Amino acid sequence: MGDGEGHRGVALLLGAVALLAAVVGARSTSLANDATDLWQSSVRTEVKRSAGALEDVRYVYQVELPVAVVVMGGRLKADELGTAAAGASGDVAATLAMETEIEKGVVTAIEGSAPLVTDPAYALPGGGVDLGQRLADERAENPDLATLDPDALAAEGDHLAGKGSSMTIALLPLGFAALFGAMAQPFWRRRRLLLGLATGAMGTGLAIALMVEALG
Repeated sequence: MGDGEGHRGVALLLGAVALLAAVVGARSTSLANDATDLWQSSVRTEVKRSAGALEDVRYVYQVELPVAVVVMGGRLKADELGTAAAGASGDVAATLAMETEIEKGVVTAIEGSAPLVTDPAYALPGGGVDLGQRLADERAENPDLATLDPDALAAEGDHLAGKGSSMTIALLPLGFAALFGAMAQPFWRRRRLLLGLATGAMGTGLAIALMVEALG
């Protein structure tokens, strides 16, 4: 190999190694950035999902349940007053009957806003209401929030981060390729050997990068 030809070969090899290392580094950085974006999206999605779940719980337990308790209490009181009125006579019976109607009127006025006690789907066989079913139905009214999956986003971020880390392994043989190529310049007696080693190392780095990209 002539000296000029040898210099050109070294220059071409070092240029190819530098280009390949730049591509591998850029791909690894891109994967790391995508992983970071997915992790951040996972956190935002978890916050959004938690906020939706908290709002549904708040609505059922702090808005609907208190009204349901008042309605159930009013019904019970009306039944007790009716029973007492049936066992009384005269003015006492009349007073109790009037109080019974008043209590029933109050219940009728507010039970329209208490689906827990007006919808038979939430009535338990032994009495009371099925809060779990009511909460599930409330959550189902916002399926977009109920089906959010931050864990899947985090898992995908972990996958891309691992792929990016694996991609950097290719930089090790590329580093050796650059080293052998640089050594071929001053050690001209071993230039063919060093260039062969450099080429092999570069091929190994390229193979690793392609394998990670294909299988990762």
